[in-house]
Amino acid sequence: MYDIIFLGGGPAGYEGAIAAGKKGLKTAVVERDKLGGTCLHCGCIPTKALLHTAKLVKQLKAASRAGIKVDNYSLDMDTIKKQKERVVSKLTKGIDLLFQRNNVDKIAGTGKIISPDTLLINETREVKGKHIVITTGSKPAELSFLKFDGRYIINSDTALKLEDIPENLLVIGAGAIGVEMGVIYNYLGSRVTIVEILDHIIPGSDVELSEILKKELKKQKIQIHTATKVTDPVINNNENNIGFTFHQGEKTWQETFSRALLSVGRTPNSTGIFSDSAAVEIDKKGFIVVNANLQTGIPNIFACGDVIGPPLLAHKASHQAIAIVDFIAEGKAVAHHPIPGAVFTFPELASTGLTEEEAAEKGIDIKIGRFPYSAGSRSNVIDEKTGLVKIIADSENVILGAHIIGAEAGELMPLLNLAVTKKMKADEFKEIVMIHPTLSENTWEAVGEIAGFSIHI
Repeated sequence: MYDIIFLGGGPAGYEGAIAAGKKGLKTAVVERDKLGGTCLHCGCIPTKALLHTAKLVKQLKAASRAGIKVDNYSLDMDTIKKQKERVVSKLTKGIDLLFQRNNVDKIAGTGKIISPDTLLINETREVKGKHIVITTGSKPAELSFLKFDGRYIINSDTALKLEDIPENLLVIGAGAIGVEMGVIYNYLGSRVTIVEILDHIIPGSDVELSEILKKELKKQKIQIHTATKVTDPVINNNENNIGFTFHQGEKTWQETFSRALLSVGRTPNSTGIFSDSAAVEIDKKGFIVVNANLQTGIPNIFACGDVIGPPLLAHKASHQAIAIVDFIAEGKAVAHHPIPGAVFTFPELASTGLTEEEAAEKGIDIKIGRFPYSAGSRSNVIDEKTGLVKIIADSENVILGAHIIGAEAGELMPLLNLAVTKKMKADEFKEIVMIHPTLSENTWEAVGEIAGFSIHI
């Protein structure tokens, strides 16, 4: 019998398993496909590999500003695809090696929980574990009137296969996945249109920064329609396109596209993994219900990551899985920290904690510190002057939220996330010495505007 079995080998499953193995627990991961899950094979990693290519294209276009003249360049789609696959392959092999080093077993197949301590693999083999952790993740969602067909209507998984670059692409949904895919295809040669039914792109993000990003994406020749919905898809096989009717207030119009990328969220992989004798509570959206320690109604069965609900982020899943291992091995209660997020567009957008709008809804008397990238030394040196650091604090200067749009926003966020987690006061940042010239100085200046020690603003 295993001490812990993880059902699903994505970021939560494989990182939790390695953490358990390091503690000397007998551990296994049940996975029907390759280790790494959506994040490694058709999400975080391949998109970032392609975004790196897109960034190089962007830099080539801007090279003349730095005195470099590039008369001609071309895109080799086979090489781009192979580079993406090399990155994914290397990281996948790395997981296999870590499993070997930490004595973690991979059990190939589809698992179903048939009792509190038993998994049935491929309907034939039983495997027992003292604790079971459900880490089955999520999959792209569809709309009632729009289903994936792999040709005209694709999802993010299909879009990453890069068999060809459509002449024009409609992205339905302006969340992180949709916007990132729009940026990739834009720099690879598509004419991209993004449509979002809500008032702002990246729903849930700070509105001020969302509007800055929208403006910058439009400068990059991406068409964006917010507060707009599409209906009535019409496929024309003779013309090899798909048409839609757009609705924006009282305005209505039609457009056709080579392909439509449906990016309207994700749904949990929670069906078919329980027998009647081992059923746990699932909410109306399909998410597994857990308590503060991520236990289901059956105490030795846990769940974490996408399958228990938003935010649907790989690093949240990994963090929760490792916390479950600590709870099982040491009895340490699961701590629930603010979860930062990032959108890897040009410029990047990263956030943690409360937005200005959320603080207002809670009736909190807030202070806001802002520092524009255009005033930062390193921002000007690397010609990344578009951006803003925005800090939200309460009346006692306790940092409640941090939001960055600009170069390397994701890399700058961890320190600010720690500040939100630890309820640090802005005043404490005065004692932090940032290296000059770095983009990190921008964060120090924004925090300093709240506490009265900023210099360059």
